[in-house]
Amino acid sequence: MKTVSSCLEHRSLARRVSRRMNDAQQCIGAIGHIACIALITAFASCSTTPGSDEPDALPAYDMPGSFSVATVIFYDLVDADRENRRVPIKVHFPSDSGRFPLVVISHGGGGTWDSHLYQARHLASHGYVVACLEHVYSNAERMKYYMNAGGGMTMWDALRRIMKDPRAVLERPKDVRFAIDQMLRWNAAHEQLEGKIDSGRIAVMGHSFGAYTTLVVCGAQPVLDYLDPVVPPGSGLAGDLSDPRVSFGLAMSPQSPGTVYFGTNSYRTINRPLVCLSGSEDTQWDYKGAPMPPATRWQVLELLPPGEKYFVWLDRADHFSFSDGPGASLFPSASRPDVQRISKALMVLFCDYFLKGKREARAYMNGEYVNTLLGDVVTGVQWKEK
Repeated sequence: MKTVSSCLEHRSLARRVSRRMNDAQQCIGAIGHIACIALITAFASCSTTPGSDEPDALPAYDMPGSFSVATVIFYDLVDADRENRRVPIKVHFPSDSGRFPLVVISHGGGGTWDSHLYQARHLASHGYVVACLEHVYSNAERMKYYMNAGGGMTMWDALRRIMKDPRAVLERPKDVRFAIDQMLRWNAAHEQLEGKIDSGRIAVMGHSFGAYTTLVVCGAQPVLDYLDPVVPPGSGLAGDLSDPRVSFGLAMSPQSPGTVYFGTNSYRTINRPLVCLSGSEDTQWDYKGAPMPPATRWQVLELLPPGEKYFVWLDRADHFSFSDGPGASLFPSASRPDVQRISKALMVLFCDYFLKGKREARAYMNGEYVNTLLGDVVTGVQWKEK
């Protein structure tokens, strides 16, 4: 009888062989090609003894799901309660009938609602309604403003400017709250979205500045110390900006204490499941703008309260590898293909567990499963939980 662990080991080798097939096909003869196919088939087979509770095959979380995906855009959406602040939303959803959990995605600094386009559509193909936001005081358009008419700043100076702007830092979590409000309104009455959303099952995800947003929506409290202009009292924690409707969060490149966002006491109020992804080349910057070693991101896990908190560390994953969309080529990343495959799989895995209640997903919430997804650049993983 094959165990889940042995299936994971066999599937890991099988997938690595499979990913090399296309490169090798021109260099091997017909006999070698048939031998490779036989090897993949043998390793991928994970049938079980009748009556056992072990899976017949590992789930393909990294592969596109069975749902067709449709998209609807709300470009001119405004929040009347915040001086008509624009909150553009692009929604990707299963075109099939049914009610699906909601996932809100928050982009990083200088990003757009398409910064995680492929991850969003991947989730939608697995049966999720995905709302991709655009945060107007920290998006690509705002960066261009600071680099041109707004001051002629360098890209990095413009990025540091938006990282301290209270209209970005303190209002991003409110953008998420507004987006959830809107999605639930459309769930009640909208030509394409009516009846699509399971309003009791909601998650938030994001990368970099979007990871900050995710942490705060899940209960973290940002510091006021570095905001410009100053927000009274000018120091200490900003208070509760969380949304109780959010069941869990997934933060890619979460910030540690010592950055402009958080202090050591910021994380203790996170009171729901949280997944963090980072890597050995995922550099961050301190409040003075100096680089901090990637390993400092581990402090986030150390400071989180116990209970369904996960940290996945990918060897050789860099900061830009966690986002992927039409503009990703502006920030090349050798690890992006591997990180995207892994992040897509983990998004579906954790959403299935925490939003859809699929208890069978628990068997794959471990480093052994991630090992089956490693590639030529990302060749190792560390998995910790508390």
